Amino acid sequence: MRFYGKEKQDRFAYYLIGEKGTFLDVGCYHPTQWNNTKALEEAGWKGLMFDIREKWVELCKQHRTSKVFCVDVSSDEFAGILKENLDCSVIDYISLDADDGSLGALKQLLENGFSFKCMTFEHDYYDKGNVLKAPSKSLLEAFGYQPLFEDVKLADGKIWEDWWVNPTCFSEELMAIGSKNITFEECVLRVMEFKNDNG
Repeated sequence: MRFYGKEKQDRFAYYLIGEKGTFLDVGCYHPTQWNNTKALEEAGWKGLMFDIREKWVELCKQHRTSKVFCVDVSSDEFAGILKENLDCSVIDYISLDADDGSLGALKQLLENGFSFKCMTFEHDYYDKGNVLKAPSKSLLEAFGYQPLFEDVKLADGKIWEDWWVNPTCFSEELMAIGSKNITFEECVLRVMEFKNDNG
């Protein structure tokens, strides 16, 4: 299977959830390059894609089978699209990287009754500090989510993301592999090793 995610986010979702699932790609960017959901779509997952830039939306319409929308994901319109297009309010994986719209998108999702099993949330702490990280963490924890991997970083030490899970969807044994301040590579290796050891 070919993966496309720049920092292995698609591997994380695939190994954690399995061969079939649902995704939201919020801030989808290019349809294939560094894309966190292209591999999942090819594996048979179903999902929706969003970007505020018409350029990426048009490219995705040409090269992806999932529906893609050009919308401000921090707006009520985003929540409306979700309600109209999702058969279930529980999403297996959310890739959330909408820059300044990320926190608004998160609020729209949670406050409109949508939930997820796992999510990669890019907060760019290395550049923005706690502008996105602190409020997103507070909001997610208030809704019962836990970071499986917090302060996920590149090999150079720059902290980029938090990888969240709904603890009601996974075993205590899986939750025990969680860690803070490790690299993208180490996160995926931990999930892969867990799956290999536990079927």
